[in-house]
Amino acid sequence: MSVQGILIILVFVFFAYLMVTQKMPALLALPSMAIVIAIIAGMPLNYILSNIIGAGAVRLQSAMAAAIFGAILAQIINKTGISESIVRTAAELGGDRPIIVALAITFAVALIFTSLGGLGSVIMVGTIVLPILISVGIEPVIAASLLLMGLNLGGLFNVMNYAFYQSALNLDMATIKSFALAFGIIAAVVLLLFIFINVPKKKTVTAWAMPTETQEEKPRASWYALLTPIIPVLLLFIWPLIFKDAEGKPIQIDIISAMLIGILYGILTTRPREIKNLLTSSIIEGIKDVAPALGLMIGIGMLLLAVMDKTTAALISPIISKILPTSKIGYVLFFVILSPLALYRGPLNLWGLGSGVAALMISAGILPPQAIMGALIATGNIQGVCDPTNTHNVWTAYFTNTDTTTILKKTLPYMLIVVLLDIIYVALFKW
Repeated sequence: MSVQGILIILVFVFFAYLMVTQKMPALLALPSMAIVIAIIAGMPLNYILSNIIGAGAVRLQSAMAAAIFGAILAQIINKTGISESIVRTAAELGGDRPIIVALAITFAVALIFTSLGGLGSVIMVGTIVLPILISVGIEPVIAASLLLMGLNLGGLFNVMNYAFYQSALNLDMATIKSFALAFGIIAAVVLLLFIFINVPKKKTVTAWAMPTETQEEKPRASWYALLTPIIPVLLLFIWPLIFKDAEGKPIQIDIISAMLIGILYGILTTRPREIKNLLTSSIIEGIKDVAPALGLMIGIGMLLLAVMDKTTAALISPIISKILPTSKIGYVLFFVILSPLALYRGPLNLWGLGSGVAALMISAGILPPQAIMGALIATGNIQGVCDPTNTHNVWTAYFTNTDTTTILKKTLPYMLIVVLLDIIYVALFKW
C-alpha cells in the first residue's frame, strides 16, 4: 500500500468534506480534485494540461450535447403548456379522492420529467401540483415527497441521463435500458406503497396557505401533444424493435436524434406557426438552464481521466481491492448499507464524487463494471429524492412550509427499499 495511494484517498475525503459542508461547490471541487490527484500520481505537467484538463473538459461531450437538446425539449414542453395540461388532466381524473389524485398527479409528474429537468421546471410543475395535492387533504410533507418521488421516477427514463451514463460509465444502450426498465418498475411499486400508506382515503380540510409565486394558466394542449415528453423514450425503446440491420440486429436510434424528434413533435402539435420564434427562444433559454450541468460535466470528465489513468489505477487498486466485496451477498450488503453516502455530493453520488469512485472501483477489477454502474445508478434514487442539498428539495420544502430534513426522514426509508431491490436485481441478473 503506497503513500501516494493513501494520499489520493485522503484527497477524496478532503474534497468530500468541502462539498458536504458547502465550503466549495462541486463545480470547483471536481476539477480541483482531478488536478491534485494527477499531481500526487506523478503525472508530468504537460500530460496534466493536455490529457487531464484539456481532454477531460470534452470527455463527456456527447452527454453535454444531449443535455442541451434535453433542455431545449424541456423549454418546448413548458412554453406550449404541455406540462400544465398533463397535470391538470390528471387532477380532473382524480376528482376529490386523495389516493386517486395522488396516483394520477404523481405519475403525471413522472411522465413530464421523462423529458424535463432543472430547478425551473420543478418550480413550474410544483406550483401547480403541490396546491392540488394539499387541497384534497394530503399533508404538505407528503405532497412534497410525492413531487420528488415522481420527479425521480421520471428521471429514470430521462434520455438525457442515458447519455451521461453512456459517456461517464461506459455503459451500452441495451444495459442502460434494462436498468431503467427494472429500476423504474421497482421505483413505481415503492411509490404506490408510499401513497397507500401515507395518503388519506377521504378528503379533509388543511390549513395551508400557498406562497405568492403562482403562474397564469396556459391554454390546454391537445391530447396527442401530451405525448411529447415520452416521444424520445418511446423511440429509444421501440425503434430497435422495428428497424434491423442486414444481419437482423436491432438498430439503436441516437439519443440526440430522439430528442430532436420530440422537440419538433411538441412544436408541430401545439404552435406550428411559431416554430421559428419558439425554437429560437427555447434554444437560448435551454442552454442557460443547463449551463450548471455542463460545468459539472467538465469537472467530472477531468476527474474520470485523472482517476482512470494507469498511473492512478496502479496506486489505488491495491487499496480498493481490500474494501470491495467479492460475493453477491457482500455486494448487496455493501452498497445498501453505504447507500446514504449518495447524499451531500458524497462518494456514491454520480454527480459528485461517485464518478471518480466508480472509476476507482472499475480499475480494481474486483467487481464486474455493470455491477458497479448498476449500484451507483441505484443509489442515485436516494440522492434524487432525499438529498437536502438539492435545489429542488430546498424549493419544495420552502413552498410547502416544511424543511429538507423532514422530507429526508419521510422519504429515506422508502428509497432504501428501492435501493435494496435495485441492487438485488443487479446481483441476480447483471453479474
